[in-house]
Amino acid sequence: MPKPSTTQASRQFTAEVLSIEPAQLKIGMFVDLDCSWFKHPFAKKRFKITTEQELSIIRGLDLRSVLVDVVLSDPDALGQRTDGRAHTAQDETASLTAPPSETAIMPPTVTRYQEGLQQADIVYRQTLAQGSDALADIKNGSDTGLAVAKDMINGLTELIMADDTASAMGSLLGAQDVTDKEVLHAMNVAVLAMLLGRQFDLSQEEVKILGIAGLLHDIGEQLLPPDLIKKRGLRMADYDRKAFQQHVELGLHILAQFPELPNTVAHIIKQHHERIDGSGYPGGLRGNQVSLSSKILMVVEEYESLINAPNIRDNKSPAEALSHLYLNSKTMYPEEIVVALIQVLSVYPPGTVVELSDTSIGLVVSINLQTRMRPLIILYDPTVERENPNITDLSLDQSRSIVRSITRHELPHEVSEYLNLARWTGYFINSSMELLKESQTT
Repeated sequence: MPKPSTTQASRQFTAEVLSIEPAQLKIGMFVDLDCSWFKHPFAKKRFKITTEQELSIIRGLDLRSVLVDVVLSDPDALGQRTDGRAHTAQDETASLTAPPSETAIMPPTVTRYQEGLQQADIVYRQTLAQGSDALADIKNGSDTGLAVAKDMINGLTELIMADDTASAMGSLLGAQDVTDKEVLHAMNVAVLAMLLGRQFDLSQEEVKILGIAGLLHDIGEQLLPPDLIKKRGLRMADYDRKAFQQHVELGLHILAQFPELPNTVAHIIKQHHERIDGSGYPGGLRGNQVSLSSKILMVVEEYESLINAPNIRDNKSPAEALSHLYLNSKTMYPEEIVVALIQVLSVYPPGTVVELSDTSIGLVVSINLQTRMRPLIILYDPTVERENPNITDLSLDQSRSIVRSITRHELPHEVSEYLNLARWTGYFINSSMELLKESQTT
């Protein structure tokens, strides 16, 4: 019997399959990890082990057993194997719905709120720094890029859904810290989509799939002519508009290079430009023809595009963007998703300028999902350097509350300059820990 090629083997195992313990694995064995795609860091779950590092990673995945293909493995690797049971046809089915690995819950040791924010900030910025190379690699069909993207989403999911955090927060990110605005857009969409997925009680696996779809939703734009990309957000001629809309199919073509990527990811991306009244593309789908996850991505992508328009002069404030979505929620956008986004971001989303009960003015920079009406705010104070402004956390400062939001055209120039509104263009997840008493304190 001729030996199948590696390409064939990556899609289908042969009939001679053993199930062995991870400790018994060796370099040269062709394995099927037979677990959720998100549980391991590799681009594929079926491959030949070639390095000690791969061996070590697999052994650290907490799998009870690993499937080994006898035909596709190196003979030397199987020379001293321990016999295992024959693998059945049912076992060969990839398990995309396997329960996610449990995150070990560490005992709380952080006693200051700011330390939790700082830790999450570091994780997010490291994730963002990986994004540009990962998206470029994926466009070029690199498994490495897809593995990095998956690792990025796994890290963000831990921040969003970890049981030991008091809340997950959507916070403003300074644009001066980001060099690749396309990556920032992709991350914004991924983060907000995952937050909404959490709001709809999606499983951790479903939230991860939504995050990957959010990160890759515009991957096809990388194949469009630069001159066409520059017209994004402008009124286009019919020819240009139809050409631009091809980025959805181009993106699906890119993702088709990765057979291990869950099919649901491509399905979500394919539908995210649809509208519930049938006015979207590419299929002109209506209402319930669009999946829940695609509806989430649809609303989040539009919100992000409104507050971070290609031309900064067209930017809407967060409150204006939410109002636009809500007014169109009877026609173009699903009302239940828009309402959920408002609930997640609160009446005062990050980026909103507000007046407080003591007449002070400030900029909302993050929300607390536990106390949405009492966010973190940068205060306007001309006596304090604007590079290091005073910040108040209304969840801890009970002496003040928000009275109203202020439209940007109401603001005096000096206030707008102090708050530096133009630079706040992105969102990230902050993992916030409750204020804890020292363990010695009764």
